[in-house]
Amino acid sequence: MVTLAILLCVGSNYQSAIFYGINLWVGTLLPALFPYFFITAVLSSLKSTGKLANFLSPIFKFSFNISGLGGYAYIMSLISGYPIGANIACDLKNGGLIDKTEAERVSAVASTSSPMFLIATIGGIMFSSLNFGLILFATHLISSIIIGIIFSFYKRKEKPKTNTTFSPNKVDNLLYESIFSSVNSTLFIGGLITIFSLMLEVLTSLNLLTPIIKGFSFVFGDFNLAKGFTFGLLECTNGLKALSVCGIMPLTLPLVASLCGFGGLSVIFQSLTFLKKAKIKATVFVCSKLLSMALNFIIGLIFSNLFLL
Repeated sequence: MVTLAILLCVGSNYQSAIFYGINLWVGTLLPALFPYFFITAVLSSLKSTGKLANFLSPIFKFSFNISGLGGYAYIMSLISGYPIGANIACDLKNGGLIDKTEAERVSAVASTSSPMFLIATIGGIMFSSLNFGLILFATHLISSIIIGIIFSFYKRKEKPKTNTTFSPNKVDNLLYESIFSSVNSTLFIGGLITIFSLMLEVLTSLNLLTPIIKGFSFVFGDFNLAKGFTFGLLECTNGLKALSVCGIMPLTLPLVASLCGFGGLSVIFQSLTFLKKAKIKATVFVCSKLLSMALNFIIGLIFSNLFLL
């Protein structure tokens, strides 16, 4: 309500933040996300997905304590980025193909950023270094595997379902339905990014983030790093943009990696929107994101000293 009152009084001053959020979405995330939303929608309607799940089943039952269908969600998350994994976990749970416990494990592990975003967008565009992007992707991948192993012990005695048959979505017009669902998903993400960009501008203009930035400045020893990290906790892409201005420094990779692991509140809300439909516990998912942020920072710090400095 406070934010709404401020916007009603001085809304014109925040138009730039709205346009910035839209431009950020169109220029950075739309080309990275839309193709993968489309690919996922198409795959969900093909029988080959069931065959892939059967092939993956022994691997993921042993490593992550999830079924082949849960492994499919993880693979698609690795390829497509968040919130694809949460969306698939929701569909699998609602379709009765996985139970509640497995859905919670899947939501924990199948929440990753896409290689295109990590390598091309962050590495190539933001930091002008594909090497940075490749190391960032390696950091992200290793962290996700560790997360999967850790959460395989969540309610360990409850094993994933066996002998479940994947039934692809039956559609009359595959091309139309796939494009329609992909457009809706990307528009939803664009709306959230724009809203969080606006919230970030409001909080910044009111100096409400200043104490947090000062606290992180003391920890990181650099105001701009602290500012970018703080912004990223709210909206990841805005924070990454701010961190890219700092260039490649000792703490740049760890902070960028930790933000990509956490995703920011914007990404968390995106994923929770899907998980809520399947009544999947938010606490398990949020805990996995916090752990992912910590693991990405530690691994990123190690890789930064080994390969970038």
